[in-house]
Amino acid sequence: MKRPRQARILIADDEPLYLQTTGELLRNEGYHCTCVSDANAAIQALQNEPFDLLLSDLSMPGNMKLELLKESRSKHAHVPLIVITGVPSLPTAIESIRLGIADYLLKPVKLEDLLGSVQRALRQAEISAPKTTTETSETSPPSAPNATDRINVESSAFAEIIGESKPMKDLTEIIQRVADSNANVLLTGESGTGKEVIAKAIHRLSARHAAPFQVIDCTAVPDSLFESVLFGHIKGSFTGAVKDQTGLLTEADKGTTFFDELGELPLGSQAKLLRAIQEQTFTPLGTSKPVTVDTRFICATNRSLANEVDAGRFRRDLYYRLAVIHIDIPTLRDRSEDIPLLANHFLKRLRPPESNIEGFSKEALERLQSYPWPGNIRELRNVVERALALVRTSTIEVSDLPQTLRNDLPTPLSAIQDLTEISRDEAMESAEHEYLIKLITKHAGNISQSARQAGLSRQGLDKLLKRHKIRAAEFRP
Repeated sequence: MKRPRQARILIADDEPLYLQTTGELLRNEGYHCTCVSDANAAIQALQNEPFDLLLSDLSMPGNMKLELLKESRSKHAHVPLIVITGVPSLPTAIESIRLGIADYLLKPVKLEDLLGSVQRALRQAEISAPKTTTETSETSPPSAPNATDRINVESSAFAEIIGESKPMKDLTEIIQRVADSNANVLLTGESGTGKEVIAKAIHRLSARHAAPFQVIDCTAVPDSLFESVLFGHIKGSFTGAVKDQTGLLTEADKGTTFFDELGELPLGSQAKLLRAIQEQTFTPLGTSKPVTVDTRFICATNRSLANEVDAGRFRRDLYYRLAVIHIDIPTLRDRSEDIPLLANHFLKRLRPPESNIEGFSKEALERLQSYPWPGNIRELRNVVERALALVRTSTIEVSDLPQTLRNDLPTPLSAIQDLTEISRDEAMESAEHEYLIKLITKHAGNISQSARQAGLSRQGLDKLLKRHKIRAAEFRP
C-alpha cells in the first residue's frame, strides 16, 4: 500500500540562509519543499508544478509591488498563501489580508508557530477544496432557487453536514428555515463543531447564494487595522496609503459576511462594527462620504457571549443586534451515533485513490464512539488522517488509533448523571483528565502554549500529561 503523498510547499525568499533553514526544517517535518529566491521564479514554479502551499517573503526581487501575491491569488487561488516578512508595514498588511492570505507572520518565526500556520493553511485548503467559488453580483441578489433546482442547491449546501442523529436533523431543519431570512445569525459551539460549514450552508440556501460569502477571521485582523480592512480607505488617508482601498464589507455587498471567532474582537472594534451592522452604512478612512452595503451578517464564537457581556468584555447592544437568530451547534459527544458516518466520510475523502483500506473494525468504531471528543469533528478528522498514515492492513484497528483512544479512559464528568455514585478522588481524576484533553486539543498539541494558559511550567504540564497517559504529539494536525 502506498503512503499518502507529502504536501508540496513552495518557499520564496531572497535570504539564502533563511531559505535553506526553512526548507530543511519543513522537510524534517515530512513536507516536500521547493525553494526559490525571487518572485519571478516562484511564479514560474507555480505554472510548472502543482503545489499545496506557498510561503512568500514580501521584500524580494519581483515582489516589491506584491506581484507574486497578486499573481498567485489571481491564477492559483486554490493554493493557500502564507506571508512571512521581516519588514512589516500597514499598507502591505492591509493588502495581504485583503488578497485572502492564510497567515501573516513576522521574522524571526518560531518553528512551532510556522508549523502551526502551515498545518492550519493546509487543513483549511482541504476543507475548502470541494466548494464552488461564487461570483460577485454587481446588481441585486439573485432570487432564491426555484423548485426545479432546489434539490441540487440543497444537496450542495448540505454536502459537508454529515449526520442522521436527532440533533443534526434538528440543525438542518433550522438551517432551512432561517436561510431565506435576512436576519442576523449567531452560531455558538465548541471549537471544531463546524460553525463555518453551517454558515456556508445558510448562505448557499439563501437568495444571496450567487453573491460573495466573505469570511473575516477576527483573530487575524489587528485592532489597529480593523477600520481599514473592513471599511476601506482612500489615498492619503494615513501614512503609507498610496491608493484607494475597498473594504471587505463593500466586497460582500449583496452577499453574506461571516465573522469567525467574534468573541475575540476588542471592545474598540466592537463599537465600530455596531453602527455598520445597525445601519449597513460606514465611512472609509479619509473621506466623509458614507458607503451603504446590503449584506447579511453571520457570526460565530466558541465563547458564551452572554457571559462575556456580563463580564464587560462584549457590548450588550452588539450582542442583541447579532443574536437575532441563535443556533447552538451540537458537540460530537452529543451525537455519538454520527461518529461512524463521519469517520467513514473522512476515510473516503482522505485515503489515496490507490489505497486498499476498506474501513474500520468493529472494535475501532466502538472506541471512536466511546471517546468524549473535546476537539469535536476537527479532532476526529485528525485521528482518521493519522490512522490512514499508520494502518498496515485493509482495516483500521484499535492499534492504529492514538494512545488516548487505546487507553481505558475515565468516564467524563458530563456523562455521569449522579456524581454521588463516585468518590471525590475519581471525580477529581476525571475532571483533570477531561481538562487536559481539552487544553491540549485547543492548542493543537503545543505544550508551551498549553502550559502558559494553565498557569503551569512546561515540565509541570508534561508530568501531568504523562500521568494521564496523554501524548501531546497525537493532537497535532
